[in-house]
Amino acid sequence: MVWMSDGPIMDAADWWKRLYTRRYDTGLYPILLEYPDDSFEPVGGDYGADIDAASYFRSQWTDDPWPPFQEWPGLARPAAALTDVDACAGEVASAVVRDGRARCLALVQVTRGADAPAALSWLGMTNHMTAQELSAVLRSWEDRFGLRVVGFGHKSLYVSVAARPTDIHQAQVLTAEHYLACPDVFYVDPDLDWSTYHEDLMKRREWWFWWD
Repeated sequence: MVWMSDGPIMDAADWWKRLYTRRYDTGLYPILLEYPDDSFEPVGGDYGADIDAASYFRSQWTDDPWPPFQEWPGLARPAAALTDVDACAGEVASAVVRDGRARCLALVQVTRGADAPAALSWLGMTNHMTAQELSAVLRSWEDRFGLRVVGFGHKSLYVSVAARPTDIHQAQVLTAEHYLACPDVFYVDPDLDWSTYHEDLMKRREWWFWWD
């Protein structure tokens, strides 16, 4: 089940933060939206809990060598402790609203944001993966990197990340995960440098994904 505002709301980031802090009490998770749209087909119960992120990534791996890895490297490991997850999420929510990327608001009947794409049957990434597969990947990133889902744009996903990798090798493994989940973002952004993407992951507190 989902509730959506009719349009942009005043102080959307503040509303998001207040509703986020109450998500366990209400059973409702706030999502910032670029605009109320029809890309949702809410379902109940099946969030893809039986899908394993590692199995999904392995299924997307090809037999061709992919620098710097000759074989599937396994899941990336974070080095930072999860100490400021909620504060980081609030900062990213403020940035998303301030930049005008999303100022509408939805409440999704889930307690963790990773389940929102599957619960909504979100259609933003259907050219590449199912909503259940995306939720499985996001749950894994939640557990490993303190990820929190903040908002949806037009085929875009905005998330905060509290525990960034500090090891170059692990950042490269995480780059592979990003590519396997969302290859489109590596081609759409002219400022994105594949050779230095892993360095950005060691500094960024927000990840942005876009599917064609």
